Amino acid sequence: MSALAQAKAHFTGHTRQSVDVPEWGAEGKPLRVFYGAMTVAQRRKVWRDEEGKVVDGNTACVRAILFQAFDKDGKRLFDDMDEHALTHEVDSEVVSRVGAVILGFVKGEPVKADKQVDDAKNG
Repeated sequence: MSALAQAKAHFTGHTRQSVDVPEWGAEGKPLRVFYGAMTVAQRRKVWRDEEGKVVDGNTACVRAILFQAFDKDGKRLFDDMDEHALTHEVDSEVVSRVGAVILGFVKGEPVKADKQVDDAKNG
């Protein structure tokens, strides 16, 4: 098997992971957000704007949720038109925490938005 075939097999073998979001839940149950490993193209879509410029960490967290958050059946939880609402009408602490988990920055531990911004600037 070639190195490329092995790399592809590794990627397709990833299982979906999930993060529970109590703040977005209903009826006393947290919203369970499913996400999977990302390709380079998917990461580029999260980290770059339409002109190819790198976006800040907060925007990347919003886009990670926007493009990579799924329900248990694999249906996207948000569509492209929800970026404004996730940026301007949703608690930034929750967006930062969930986006960071999807991006692989943390393993489910709460992270303050200020720390995410500092890490993005200094990283």
